[in-house]
Amino acid sequence: MFGRRIKIISLAVLIVFFSSRLFALEEYVSAVYTQIDSCFSAKDDVKLNSVLSKNVNDKYYYLMENYTQKKIRRLIVNNEYDFAMAAILVVIENNLDNEEAVEMYSVISDAYDIQRKHEAELEHQKELELARIQMEKEKQRGNVEKEYVAATQTSSGAVYLSGKETKLTSINWKLKLGMADVVWLMDKKSEISSFHYGVSLDFAYEYGMENKDVLGIDVFGGAQFLAIGAPPEKTVPVLVDAEAAVKYAFAKVSKNLFIRLGFNAIITGKSEKAPLTKAVLDNFYSPFVGIKLQQFAIGPARIDLGADWLAGHLFFSDIKAAAGAAMNIMIPFAELEKVKLNINLGLKDKFFLKDEGMENRASLILAIGVENVVK
Repeated sequence: MFGRRIKIISLAVLIVFFSSRLFALEEYVSAVYTQIDSCFSAKDDVKLNSVLSKNVNDKYYYLMENYTQKKIRRLIVNNEYDFAMAAILVVIENNLDNEEAVEMYSVISDAYDIQRKHEAELEHQKELELARIQMEKEKQRGNVEKEYVAATQTSSGAVYLSGKETKLTSINWKLKLGMADVVWLMDKKSEISSFHYGVSLDFAYEYGMENKDVLGIDVFGGAQFLAIGAPPEKTVPVLVDAEAAVKYAFAKVSKNLFIRLGFNAIITGKSEKAPLTKAVLDNFYSPFVGIKLQQFAIGPARIDLGADWLAGHLFFSDIKAAAGAAMNIMIPFAELEKVKLNINLGLKDKFFLKDEGMENRASLILAIGVENVVK
């Protein structure tokens, strides 16, 4: 009985002894773990190296090393490659035989390179987006400068006086060279119906005033000198049509609708070899008044329409009425820094109602045009 009690007491002493050693071991390692946690929280690789190097010869160093590597793996999962790289180098420097740490370094290095490339791409995309936004701002500022009148200039930029729509360029001009101006001359009394080829020149100048009204001038000149397919007795050698007009558009009505006042000269060359052309109107000089609608857009094309009353018929006893009409279709095909180029297809008509029938001069014009760029 006594011997049994001695065995129980001895066993109890051994259990207490080993338990105290185990708890002491856990407390010691836990203290080192706490120091390692502090190093990772502060991301201090110098302090981490101090903790590991101080315990590198400890028989439980492998536990500390494993705990450090576990912390490094958590950094990798969170993509915190900067300190992960520094920490794994500390582990390797304190234990060059740690193959697992060397492999981990290779993994971190590859992942770090991928992350840096990704970050560089994101930064590049960010720069491109900032550049696009800046270009949009410059474009919007350009639009504002076109639409507003700058009153004063300060170190911080322009101070704008009003929000009125104002062009920086108040002048607009157009020049058209008619490479082919073909006139169909028709006189009912003499039964003349002939075609005549020639060239023409058309110029328009417009000035936008401060009140938005537009003042301008129109000048046109065309000459036909080649008859096509007409017999000699019905051939008119030369036809000339020239006109100049002042025009004005009221902004309150429309900046594209003009009233025109001008003078028109129609000259007809005749030949004794063509007796039937005597019925054709001789030289006709006339003031006129008319209206003109400009820049009517249909897609990229722009159309001009106009009609004039030729008051000169009042001074001719054999002419009861005279009128003119014109249409032009302009199709742009190139724009340079200061000028735009376009193709023009025009129609012009002069109509005369005479005592003995009627006379009509209709022309088809193909022209190359150039105009200034309005900013």
